[in-house]
Amino acid sequence: MPYTVYQHWDPLKVCVVGKSYPPEFYKWIGNKETRKKFELLAEETEEDLSNLVKFLQGFDVEVVRPAIPDDLGECWTNGAVVPPPVTPRDYFITIHNGTWVPVVPNKVHAKGAYRKQDRLSWKQFQAEDQQKHDKKLSFYKDIFSKIQQAGTPIIETTCDFISGCWVSRVGEDLYFATQTADDDNAEILRTVDKMFETTTNHVVDAQGHGDAVYCPVTPGLIISIADEDYSSSFPDWEVVHLPPSDYSKHKKFQSSMKLNRGRWYIPGFEHDPECLKVVETYFDQWVGEAQETVFGVNILCIDSTNIAVSEHNDTLEKACARYGVNVHVIPFRHKYFWDAGIHCLTNDLHRQGSPAKWLQHE
Repeated sequence: MPYTVYQHWDPLKVCVVGKSYPPEFYKWIGNKETRKKFELLAEETEEDLSNLVKFLQGFDVEVVRPAIPDDLGECWTNGAVVPPPVTPRDYFITIHNGTWVPVVPNKVHAKGAYRKQDRLSWKQFQAEDQQKHDKKLSFYKDIFSKIQQAGTPIIETTCDFISGCWVSRVGEDLYFATQTADDDNAEILRTVDKMFETTTNHVVDAQGHGDAVYCPVTPGLIISIADEDYSSSFPDWEVVHLPPSDYSKHKKFQSSMKLNRGRWYIPGFEHDPECLKVVETYFDQWVGEAQETVFGVNILCIDSTNIAVSEHNDTLEKACARYGVNVHVIPFRHKYFWDAGIHCLTNDLHRQGSPAKWLQHE
């Protein structure tokens, strides 16, 4: 049976769960105590991802995982460490009866990374960034083969925002998130209208990963952290705004705010200058801006009455209870390093549903 996804609250049947590098990957780190921190990071990340797998299997979801090469040296390119496939949501998406795979790096992310370095010209940087992107996609080659064997086509695209972190699927309506405040919404709409001619397409002013800003949880309910009323894109839907992150005010993260502007956090790194140096030198593109992230909005819908998140959020849970939606908390201890919630850690390949237009919540 071909894999399809028409609405992200239809019953989940096949799902990718990310994977990190194993502890032995970090053996090249010379400082023993620093190496131990990353080995523990690897162990605990896989423990939590394995718990997520078990949770999904409890809902009869078939889970597939990316493949880490046996030769861990293949995870390097041009002297840089390629990020592990922890967040499969960022690299492809099943929309209706096709799986879309951007074959080029995201331009916004690339420009941000380019500004942080002074080693390469823009042309040279683009060439290396493309090599890194190709390596990232190689982690999913077995999954792409599985999708094709199921009868769903892999559609390669040079449109860099057609992936799971930018696009929401609500039946015959598709919602595309803006990436920055300077995006040309009309141009985005013209682009996607040519690519998706049979759907009604909308642009949502997210100014970042859409799944880090808003989530249509169930017909009639939007969970959001943005100052956005969604009146044009989701008319008559209730919008529940979650409180902003209190990362910068939390005593546990004070060292992170001083040492790395709150971009990432590993317990005990503040006492290990070498740990900070390793991240800034080798893993800078692995981390995001954790101090800004509200993980309660990064929601994976299992079906119309069950969702999964990585931490408790009273506002989210109270809103969902009014719509008959159960909130399951699947802890992810190192979300402040990977800057990822449950939606980021997964990618839905197949849901039981039809292309019929969704029914407005009564």
